[in-house]
Amino acid sequence: MTQEAILQRIRESLARLTRTPERTTEPYRETEQHVRASIRQISRARVSQLLRQLRAAHGLSYAQVQANTGLTQQLLFDVEYKDRRLTLDQLQRLAHCYHVSVDDLLGIDLDDE
Repeated sequence: MTQEAILQRIRESLARLTRTPERTTEPYRETEQHVRASIRQISRARVSQLLRQLRAAHGLSYAQVQANTGLTQQLLFDVEYKDRRLTLDQLQRLAHCYHVSVDDLLGIDLDDE
């Protein structure tokens, strides 16, 4: 699914959330689940794109990343180009390989600033 299609799904979900209760045709819980699913999909796409960019920026092949992380080349490809999720351990290995933090890969800031 393209990012534009995902964004369209989010827009539609948000439009349903802003309607008055008497005009809403589906229960709120279903709409909330739809929004959460769309956000998860966008987050995965962002992480996938970032991992592709980091591998390219470091000039590493899948074989080199595999040697550094112990992760299979198929897993690395699936994470970068398909809808494959990573475990926390796998994410930590990739962060170490690319010399970034897990927070940076996920795009979050846990510091209290």
